[in-house]
Amino acid sequence: MENPKQILFIDADEKYRRTAESALNHGLYDCRLCRNGEAGLASIAVRIPDVVIVDGQLEDMTGEEFYMRFLTDPRFRANRDVPFIVLTPNGIRNRTHYYNLGFSACLSKPFNASELVEFVEDVMVSHQLKMEEVNCWETIREAKDFLERVVESSAEAIVTTNTRGVVTYCNRAAEELFGVPFEEIVGKRVGSFMVNGNADLLKISALLKKRNKVQNYKILLLKRGGRRIPVNLSLSIMKDSAGKPMGTLSICKEIGAGQFAEYDKNESDRVTAVVETAVAVNHAINNPLVPILGNAQFLLQDERLPQEDIRRRLRVIVKNALRIRDITQKLANISHPVTKEYLKGTRMLDIEAST
Repeated sequence: MENPKQILFIDADEKYRRTAESALNHGLYDCRLCRNGEAGLASIAVRIPDVVIVDGQLEDMTGEEFYMRFLTDPRFRANRDVPFIVLTPNGIRNRTHYYNLGFSACLSKPFNASELVEFVEDVMVSHQLKMEEVNCWETIREAKDFLERVVESSAEAIVTTNTRGVVTYCNRAAEELFGVPFEEIVGKRVGSFMVNGNADLLKISALLKKRNKVQNYKILLLKRGGRRIPVNLSLSIMKDSAGKPMGTLSICKEIGAGQFAEYDKNESDRVTAVVETAVAVNHAINNPLVPILGNAQFLLQDERLPQEDIRRRLRVIVKNALRIRDITQKLANISHPVTKEYLKGTRMLDIEAST
């Protein structure tokens, strides 16, 4: 069974103290009663309540003064989120003033036992929801601060762009890489930092459109003063909560000029080999495929062939022959091959992702 909620009720009027005692002293609640502010503060010092109910005008101070004493007392520094309910005479409309001070709610006098219980329960539920929201935002803020520290501490340049290719953020490593401050990077088109400008940007955009991410892409970037910087670039598409693209995230790592030149030569040789192989495969497959497809289509057009089972099989042959033809045409048009894992340790050409 849950421990009873601790309620502190402070009021000089004995009638209302008796009402609170009868309403809030049972299994769910443990109500402590005080007649003035000093006794109330002493009671809080002994045990922090879950809710404080204080009259707006006590014998020794006002409810507002009591609340301010509580907030400024170093003994209660860790418990300043305790909800306070102020009791006000019926007809006095100063709720806004109390809410601005930090009170959780105002309860008008007179009230009966059932009204008091219902009011306290509503306040406790509302306060719990409020604290959950506060904790949620605090967690989000801490996570955001942590991620920002990670990004700013990264040794590799990190750049984000919107869907139009305009830089929206860069870290300190990116400032060092380009040799310009944050203010001169953000708001510029990312293509302006590439040696081949929009030609490089369009090529990368085409790759991203097909793959959603690009890894270990070698490219030359421009540093202030015109110096060319060879980098290893990895990009991915950023999406919003609805899955709609909202820009790109890029990570750049500077590499040696020799490494870039070797990659450029190897990449050129690899592309040439793949393209030559693709053309050969296209030629070797299309030669026998043309008569197979032609004869199958001719037979389907022959009305003297009544058997539906044979016609169904011919349609399967035509369908797959057309599919083979489409694949060979894609092979012949490849200029930038992309591979994917086929079996563990074995890779194969990704025809759909290749351009």
